[in-house]
Amino acid sequence: MKELAKRVSVALWGIPLLLYICYAGGYFFLAFVLIVNGMALWEFYAMFEGKSIHAHRPAGVALSSFYLLGVFFFPAYWQPSTLLIVAVFLLLHLTRPRGLASTNTAYSIAGFMYISVLLATLLMLRLYFEKWVPSIAGVSHAGGYYIIVMFASIWICDTAAYFGGKALGRHKLAPNVSPNKTIEGGLFGLIFGILSFWAFGKLFLPGLSATHTLIAGAVVGVLGQLGDLIESRFKRDAGVKDTSALLPGHGGFLDRFDSIIFVSPFLWALCHFGGAW
Repeated sequence: MKELAKRVSVALWGIPLLLYICYAGGYFFLAFVLIVNGMALWEFYAMFEGKSIHAHRPAGVALSSFYLLGVFFFPAYWQPSTLLIVAVFLLLHLTRPRGLASTNTAYSIAGFMYISVLLATLLMLRLYFEKWVPSIAGVSHAGGYYIIVMFASIWICDTAAYFGGKALGRHKLAPNVSPNKTIEGGLFGLIFGILSFWAFGKLFLPGLSATHTLIAGAVVGVLGQLGDLIESRFKRDAGVKDTSALLPGHGGFLDRFDSIIFVSPFLWALCHFGGAW
């Protein structure tokens, strides 16, 4: 109950602020993505220090920040710039290392690809949603509303999976990764992920097709939970419970935004390639 109280106290001020940032977009949303990227990437690199893996932490955060700034201001070049950043990481491979240089560089690149590149798709989704999905033409701040619907559905999915699992959970979903998660809880999360995306999509973006909202809800319900499991696997390998204690009751930034990070490229692809549905 004490942990739940902490989670609620952070959510009471954090959620309204985050929803406003999503709605406002522009530099506000860019700043949000930069903060989440910097903090989550730093946590990802730091949690493996206990395993004698010394990723290029300051350089990695700096390079990934410049990368995301490039995505925002020069989006046409975001794909080649991804390869350029990887090449720079490989140059850092030649610097004097602590521990095994190859392992350090591999984890540096892995963190960049896992967090920064996937967050770049979230940034692109906010920037170009109106262009990719013509059915919502005329809706002011449509991209912001879509991100709000995405975030809300992920949170509801996570909450439904937690309480559904507590009430009815009997069968372990992934005992070697996250022992407390159950198949029953996962099904609750999937159902509420689909229903919430459909309901909020209809409310805020009435021009969005039912096909789109149902597919997007399924993406949230399935891949949002898988994103949480993927992060849990990293933490289990690193031997840590939370990536940090910066957000009381929530752990670290990577703990809080892991599902959002992993869902982003799939919704980006849905809107970019199937926006006319």
